Amino acid sequence: MINISTPAIWYPGQSELEFSEELNLMMERAAITRNFLNGEIPPDHLLDFINDQGFDVFKVALDWELGDGIIS
Repeated sequence: MINISTPAIWYPGQSELEFSEELNLMMERAAITRNFLNGEIPPDHLLDFINDQGFDVFKVALDWELGDGIIS
């Protein structure tokens, strides 16, 4: 089983409600990423989730490329 840590970052001027909402989104993203890595959901489900979060899945895919000396 893969576990994913999710840091919580509070920004100056951020209200408690905004922080709580962002924390919930971070936890949701971490959970779906964990579920994907554990083989519990198919790739298209993860991509739909990323798209529904307002991210361009093609840009995200390019950002995830292992081209910075990182070895998988």
